Amino acid sequence: MDKPEDMTPADRFSRFETGDHIVFTRTFTAADFAAFSELSGDSNAYHHDREYAKAHGDTETIVPLHVTLAPLSAIAGMNFPGEPSIYLGHEARALHPVRYGEEVTYSARIAAMNESHAVLTLEVLCMVGDKPVAEANMRVQARYRGWQAKSQHPIRKMFDRTALVTGASGEIGSAIALELAREGWSLLLQDRGPSDRREKLAAALDESGAEVRFVAADLGEEDGITRLAEAVGEAQDLALIVHCASPPVMSPVEAHVDVAYNALAAAYRAALPAMLRRQDGKAILIGSSATETGLDGWEAYAGAKAMATQYLRMANQRHARFGVTGHTLAPGMVGTEFSQSFRGEDDDVLLPYEVAREVVSLAEGPRGVPKDVILTAQNRREGAYGFAGQREREDTPMSRDAAASHAASNAEPATRDVAGLGQLVRRQLGLAPSIPLEGAGLGTTPGWDSLAHIELILAVEQAYGLHLTSKQIDATQTFGELQQLVAGGE
Repeated sequence: MDKPEDMTPADRFSRFETGDHIVFTRTFTAADFAAFSELSGDSNAYHHDREYAKAHGDTETIVPLHVTLAPLSAIAGMNFPGEPSIYLGHEARALHPVRYGEEVTYSARIAAMNESHAVLTLEVLCMVGDKPVAEANMRVQARYRGWQAKSQHPIRKMFDRTALVTGASGEIGSAIALELAREGWSLLLQDRGPSDRREKLAAALDESGAEVRFVAADLGEEDGITRLAEAVGEAQDLALIVHCASPPVMSPVEAHVDVAYNALAAAYRAALPAMLRRQDGKAILIGSSATETGLDGWEAYAGAKAMATQYLRMANQRHARFGVTGHTLAPGMVGTEFSQSFRGEDDDVLLPYEVAREVVSLAEGPRGVPKDVILTAQNRREGAYGFAGQREREDTPMSRDAAASHAASNAEPATRDVAGLGQLVRRQLGLAPSIPLEGAGLGTTPGWDSLAHIELILAVEQAYGLHLTSKQIDATQTFGELQQLVAGGE
């Protein structure tokens, strides 16, 4: 796998990191289908005859899935990893029809790296606007460790990221902004306008060196919500929303709905395209344990927070599988001016810093795993909204990589089921039932060559939640050795 001696590398496999991603767009025309039809032999009228499509229940002709997926070849050959590389395989599926003339946005993200064999596993998401239309999981091997050609599209790094914090000049919002700045986030901060609190926060953030932008918007007004959404849509690499803003507890219910629910929904919709392009994003609502405790006079406040939590739950059903998740952090009483008139002098309270650290923990936590948290001065609980249990609900949606990680963390090596391994091997290598697996191995079984072996190892790692070392891979070249490795794998 070493590069030829006369090659001066402009790029290297070691430069890649999990989370690196590229974004580009394509628009397909009837001429693209004509070229595809000539090449493939597919002349299905559904793809080129509008009247035929209408007669069979559709409004427009549909771009063939293989045309939509054609840029995957360039993703591998020109970007991840680039020239020269070997395309090992992919799994793909259509989610919604693509029409000719629509702009399709492609996001390709490095989901995993196999350093020993220089293999990248990529997650590709194709979107029209903020609607996913196709997805693929692909595997590509770099031919050398270094090569001359640079990536066709700019590679965006995981830690180039911006966070929106609403209510940022408040005591909790300020603490959250400062903690995120310390973690390297760029910040978009919403408040109602210049004030002593804003000046104090800005001065503290200056010392952190974070890139900071304030947007003045009254979220109790429609114009203010619009201004916030516009600022979010313009933000670069937006990957996090932390919604802290709230009117006073005794405000009319309409004010609570506007600030807690309508503003969050508008910010989420505006941020969604950027988060989907990253295949990574989180919206964190600062909720309230009042939704459980039923404090007298807090009904409107708690009800609006519950609406916002339900919004994020429904968003999870649509987007968690693509790495974009919503979370509610519901603190008990926090020692701020906001709650001062509602608590006793001897009540145990949280500090704004404690809430901020929990926000950072959620923000930096696993990608694509929705969970909510109730945090009080006495304890911490996590799960889905309603908090029926102390652990994550089993039916919580997860992204592809998060689901694999979850399965791996709960697998017991000593009891790992290897009964399905033979079926996996046959399917991966395309072996007929008549070919025995006893004694099968690399170089001795038809189709089990060095490239197929790499694909097989990657499939086994994914299926059984394993992370194999190069030494383990080199020592595993027969079906029997593979059985032993899976049964007692780490």
